[in-house]
Amino acid sequence: MSGRSILLGVLIPFVVLCALALWLTRPTPPSSAPEPDASTGLPTPSSPAPARTAPPQPSPVAPPSPPGGTPPSPPPSRTFGEGSTLPSRSPPPPPVTIPEAEPRQETSTGTVDKEDVRRAIQTVVPLMRQCFQDVAERYAGPQSVTLRFTLEGQGLTGHFRDGEVVETTIQDPFALSCFLDSLLDVRFPAPRGGGRVTITYPFRFIPGADAGR
Repeated sequence: MSGRSILLGVLIPFVVLCALALWLTRPTPPSSAPEPDASTGLPTPSSPAPARTAPPQPSPVAPPSPPGGTPPSPPPSRTFGEGSTLPSRSPPPPPVTIPEAEPRQETSTGTVDKEDVRRAIQTVVPLMRQCFQDVAERYAGPQSVTLRFTLEGQGLTGHFRDGEVVETTIQDPFALSCFLDSLLDVRFPAPRGGGRVTITYPFRFIPGADAGR
């Protein structure tokens, strides 16, 4: 064989082997990468595949009401604990009437006009009414309290002193003390000619339900 034939016989297999080796060792093409975001330069994440949702279930149909239609049952009452219901608000007590009375003069070393005394006492009737309202639930029906006090002249007004309860149908010391304390705010007339005047005054308390009796 000539040298040229030997060269071709060696060179051709070598080239074929190199080409085969290059084809076997070629790099694997990368998977399609997300395109970069133009604003941030970061790759845009691929949106996930939409989740499969269950088909909508048909809404239940209420059974038809029977002929004649029964009225709906009332809602249950609110309760405080088991077996108890909301407490009902008690109605306010009826208004109390305190009729005017005639003051009685017992002993005196001076004189005072009874009408002036009665007008002066009427100014504290709201306070006396409130004193009775505090105990009205325990003392039903008309009640009476008679107070005795002394007026002593001091300038143009009479000074209240020595107040006491003479008769009462209300056996409540706080209420009786409230009645006497109410008289401390009265501007009584001063006895004419000086001296002292002792007066008794009956108070009657008539609840609204008994006012017409």
